Amino acid sequence: MKGTIVMSKNTQVETGVAVLEHGFALLEPRAWATKKKEGEEAAKADAPKFSAGVDFDKKTQADQIKKLLAAQEAAVEVLREKGEWDDDLPGKFPLYDADMKKVQASATDKRKVILSEKKPQLAGRYVLSTKSKEDKRPDVRYLALKRGANGAMIPVAMPMPLLEPGMTDEQVNEVKAIWNKHVYPGQNVNLGVTFRAWTMPDSQGVQARLDSVTIVGGGKRLDTVPFESHFGEEKLDEMMEWLNANTNFQLPTVEDGGADATVDMQTGEVSGPDDTAAPVEFGVQLGEPSKKTHRRKAEPKQGDEFSDGFGDDMPL
Repeated sequence: MKGTIVMSKNTQVETGVAVLEHGFALLEPRAWATKKKEGEEAAKADAPKFSAGVDFDKKTQADQIKKLLAAQEAAVEVLREKGEWDDDLPGKFPLYDADMKKVQASATDKRKVILSEKKPQLAGRYVLSTKSKEDKRPDVRYLALKRGANGAMIPVAMPMPLLEPGMTDEQVNEVKAIWNKHVYPGQNVNLGVTFRAWTMPDSQGVQARLDSVTIVGGGKRLDTVPFESHFGEEKLDEMMEWLNANTNFQLPTVEDGGADATVDMQTGEVSGPDDTAAPVEFGVQLGEPSKKTHRRKAEPKQGDEFSDGFGDDMPL
């Protein structure tokens, strides 16, 4: 017996600005590890999907949460009116209160714990998990900091992965670098989603299909620590002492550019009174400064390991 999926016009909504969580897959679809399944069910559960999770503060974003809860309930009501929703059977939902949601303690600990106790950063927040099929790529656009002729903000489509024949590794890495710059855990986003209720012989629930994403911008990367938190003046002095004791490092002196010379600590240039610069290479001195430039290749990074908290056994 196959499952049923239904939706209505009241279930298509936008989330409002929210914080993008770890574990998203927007540049490329990703297959997540799931519980053991067999046959066709296993192939479907393990299929790569696009996904994004966002969370909302229960105090400051109450209106957004209320709107999303209404859309989720509207999806359920469609099946309830058809007599296909069992109010006595627990349902699985993509939008939930982190202070009430029970999840497995860890991969090896089967105990059930409250999600916000496992992840304190989610205390006082609602969480929404969204997904879409591999062949249903969500439309992802960045709210560019410029306006069109009519004064409206211009949403710029994020570049697609460059997989056409003839594309170089450098071009592919440039696309990934753009994504890594604008799309990261902690970024402010607005998701376009459609809630759809579903039923199976022994389970039921609601799915939030990810239709589109607006990268609003201005977010603070999650789990980042300022440089100064690790490396204060004392630590920098320690590293300079180590450098002097263990290498032939030479710090440029005023003699390199004259009595009034200054050293640009960012570029290593020594400028004299006549404002002419003498190139100085920091680090181990190996003769003439190298003219070779190095270009850092951006590695694909869509987020850390992620579990949406309610499994992956719903039909898409």
